Amino acid sequence: MTAANKIAPNVSARLLRLIVENAPISQSDLKVRSGLSMSTVSQATNRLLAKGIIHELGLRRESMGRPKILLGLDPDQAAVVGIQLNAERNLIVMTDLNGRLIGEQQIPSGAMTPKQLSDALAKFLKSVDANKVGAIGLALSGIVDPDSGSCVRSKVLDWTNVPIANILAERFNIPVYIENDANAMALATLVFGQLGNAQSAIIATYGKGIGAGIIIERQLYRGRHGTAGEIGNGLIGDGTSANLEEVASSGAILKALAAQTNSPEMTNLLEIDQHPSPAALEILASAGQYIGISLANLSIALDPDVVYLAMEPSMASRILLENITMNFQANRLKLTPQLTPLMFLTDSNRMWALGAAGFAVNKLIDILAASADEE
Repeated sequence: MTAANKIAPNVSARLLRLIVENAPISQSDLKVRSGLSMSTVSQATNRLLAKGIIHELGLRRESMGRPKILLGLDPDQAAVVGIQLNAERNLIVMTDLNGRLIGEQQIPSGAMTPKQLSDALAKFLKSVDANKVGAIGLALSGIVDPDSGSCVRSKVLDWTNVPIANILAERFNIPVYIENDANAMALATLVFGQLGNAQSAIIATYGKGIGAGIIIERQLYRGRHGTAGEIGNGLIGDGTSANLEEVASSGAILKALAAQTNSPEMTNLLEIDQHPSPAALEILASAGQYIGISLANLSIALDPDVVYLAMEPSMASRILLENITMNFQANRLKLTPQLTPLMFLTDSNRMWALGAAGFAVNKLIDILAASADEE
């Protein structure tokens, strides 16, 4: 390839992300969305087509002018593995590049050694077409260093400074990437299209831990030390040193309810909705108040297009959600006519694993784009 014809670095990756997020999409629409010249867009997309990374999805006929050829990612080009490790569930899934579930395997919850995880992954890869796997995404509850691939600290897993990405990559010879579970889910909403045209969003996650992934101008914001969005560690502002997780997490609610009623601790919050006692109503109202105010304050600080709160279906107590909504709406910014909406993601018990897969797709895009730009 001559210097004159060489595509500028990262153009292919930039266009491929736009294709993934907006498919089906035409070259002319890519030109508008990217701000690049038509010749640059055509050159890059032709190379992606030649490599089979994208394919034509048909024609879109318009009232004037020639029909436009629509482009999309070829979902069969590769597959990814997503691993969810958090206090609620440990799960491995395999998806295509559009997020369609191909296979899954439940693994024991709670603390585990890197060897136990590696062996579980080996078992899973034997049950699927491992040759198609182009990347592995690992979303875990805790503080991570994505650049080094290390888990800095996870109370759930009882890991401290574990170079888990390198451990898995060396065993399976597949690129492995790690992220905090809330950040992974935030990235997945971009890749798999849940955000639509939103430019910014807060994707909060709720369970035994509480956190948030922050998207600003369609980019993940991690903060100076990678801990942006750790809202579970924020003080609740009642004059004590209690933080949000200590008083409003699912574990805190179930523990408080067991203490007040002198009954065995329940396993999920949906059970409370069936026969809520006065004590339960009070505990859920208090937790909903703290969570709603925390999300409202975060939305005031960042002014996102939308706030999502994601939780396992078993934790989606109607009473709790109503209290969260009421307090969020009461405390969000009202200086402008545009009010930030709060939406709930409660319909899947594998959303964190799919988030890890989406995060892996995001990384794989760079690998695929680089292959298209090779000599």
